[in-house]
Amino acid sequence: MIPLFKSQYSLGRSILTLDSPENLIEDGPDSIVDLALKNELAEVYLVDDSMSGFLEAYKNLSENNIKLIFGLRLTICSDMYEKNEEERKKSSKYILFAKNENGYKRLIKISTKAAREGFYYTPRIDFKNLKKLWSDKDLMLCVPFYDSFLFRNTLENTICVPEFTFTKPTLFLEDNNIPFDDLLKDRAIAYAEQNSLQIEKCKSIFYSKRKDFKSYITFRCIDNRSSLNKPNLEHMCSDEFCLESWKENYANTQ
Repeated sequence: MIPLFKSQYSLGRSILTLDSPENLIEDGPDSIVDLALKNELAEVYLVDDSMSGFLEAYKNLSENNIKLIFGLRLTICSDMYEKNEEERKKSSKYILFAKNENGYKRLIKISTKAAREGFYYTPRIDFKNLKKLWSDKDLMLCVPFYDSFLFRNTLENTICVPEFTFTKPTLFLEDNNIPFDDLLKDRAIAYAEQNSLQIEKCKSIFYSKRKDFKSYITFRCIDNRSSLNKPNLEHMCSDEFCLESWKENYANTQ
């Protein structure tokens, strides 16, 4: 089961930082680097919503002999130059992992194009333009468990249509005790079997321990300009998005 860390560079989505362990302050936020060291992780899968934290992650993890596997979580739509609500219904999230230095350079080009030319509420790119910048040698495409085309088409009545003519994506499965997890899991497994795609079990990690859930929700509320009494945050009904839960589940798979 792959732990998919998210850092503070995914604004409003995580309370974990990329700080070096020697720079941590008492009672301050937990660092992904420090957690990796304490849990003897040889590599860290970091999935962020921007490229902003890559250099800090690479520097601090490398100094502690931990390999960084970086993934950019990006919106892919049917036409990045169409900027309207109808097009938003055709958009969903994907994760683009860099396999090497050239992969990192390709991610820079992809994220820049998405931000400069496709921005509509969030950076976006379409499959046509992604294909032009793609290389299976340098990049890997993954379908996240949440906010994917399967998620949106199943739960939000959207019409997201993927185009995988240029690569074979990997589908991620998660179980965080959310009521619709089993439904999504069945849809993902069926889609993978129908299209001969690989599946990987994962765990999204936004905080260290279950007891940090209230701090995480408070942080999300501040970013959302809401309150704990009325957070207005969808699907925030589980405290399982943490390293503590991953360790328990990972141990059960050994």
